[in-house]
Amino acid sequence: SGRRRTVERHHHLHRQWPESRSCIKTETGPPHRGRPISIATVRDRIVLRAINNVLIECFEDKRQAAPHHYIHEISDLIGPLDNDHSFVQIDVQHFYPSIVHELLMKRVRSRVRTRELLKLIETAIQTATGTSSAQKSLMGVPQGLSISNILSAIYMTRFDEMMRSRYSYFRYVDDIIVVCKTENAAKAFAFIAKQLEKIGLQCHPQTEGSKSKIVPLNTGVDYLGYYVKPNIVSVRRSSYRRMMETIMGVLTAAKHTTNNKKILRRLNIKITGCIFDQKRRGWMFFFSMTTDIKQLKRLDKFVARAWQLAGMDQFGRPKKFVKTYYEIRYNLDNTKYIPRFDEYTKAQKVSLIADMMGREGAEVMTWPQDRIDRAFAKIVRKEVSQLENDMTPFS
Repeated sequence: SGRRRTVERHHHLHRQWPESRSCIKTETGPPHRGRPISIATVRDRIVLRAINNVLIECFEDKRQAAPHHYIHEISDLIGPLDNDHSFVQIDVQHFYPSIVHELLMKRVRSRVRTRELLKLIETAIQTATGTSSAQKSLMGVPQGLSISNILSAIYMTRFDEMMRSRYSYFRYVDDIIVVCKTENAAKAFAFIAKQLEKIGLQCHPQTEGSKSKIVPLNTGVDYLGYYVKPNIVSVRRSSYRRMMETIMGVLTAAKHTTNNKKILRRLNIKITGCIFDQKRRGWMFFFSMTTDIKQLKRLDKFVARAWQLAGMDQFGRPKKFVKTYYEIRYNLDNTKYIPRFDEYTKAQKVSLIADMMGREGAEVMTWPQDRIDRAFAKIVRKEVSQLENDMTPFS
């Protein structure tokens, strides 16, 4: 099969696997092992990407759905429910560092028989990060590797199946939501916590300020960047504030430059996002599941007021969050409002380069095509990377 051929092309690389890997250790993990976030070397990434592709093919039905999928399902579920239901929200402590290798590999072997591939996976997760020795660990999957997400999904397969058979259950990585009758909520919390312990995972206890809690449906919960309650899905307050700070950051830069076209371009990209490398990018794409249009209107008023106070009215008008929302939801295939950088013509590329670099369009038009393409790609990649930075972490 194609899967086996992929393995055969790459299995020889495991002999070259390095014994160390660059990593960042945060202070949020258990004191005896930290929370490694690995940054793989170039050679590592080639091997890991090959492993990831094969695992996704083997476990296609176990892949983690996108956040908006869960928000949509939860919203549909709770809309018609009465107030005698509650959210059971559970946050798993130190999720990736707590994954038990023996259990993980047992799950992997249920569909993977190729010894070379199994050896590659074991080597990837057992090589201690941040060391130069051949120390091996028996627990934990480092975050930041291309295989981390699919391995964690494989690890949780049986747990997820059990929970879905009992409850209206949703899990995105380490964030779990169950919707049930309020009278059954405490029992559900205890049962889930007990089952997590059986696979080496602990949930945060229900203390004040904890992410683990039981709340009535009409109180609502923060989940995956959203605030969710019956009949309304909003952008979470911290995510909303983050976008305001992003807008102010762009306008603050206007005080230190005379290139006002660049400021308007950058602000518009923050508002609309873009499509680049055939992927939807940006804040409004992520939060397109919101139903709180009033919240978006307030953002538009904030932008207009800040733009005016910065003395920028004479240089054009910023785009709108509300307009972007409707374009994403109802006109994405035909929209001209949201930039599709993959489809830009030479004239559009030249215009963007001229605005962003403070050059004359006529001058840029005389550049060789490869220079135009390189400059365009560099500018767009920088803006796209900053769009990703604008996203507030879920947890």
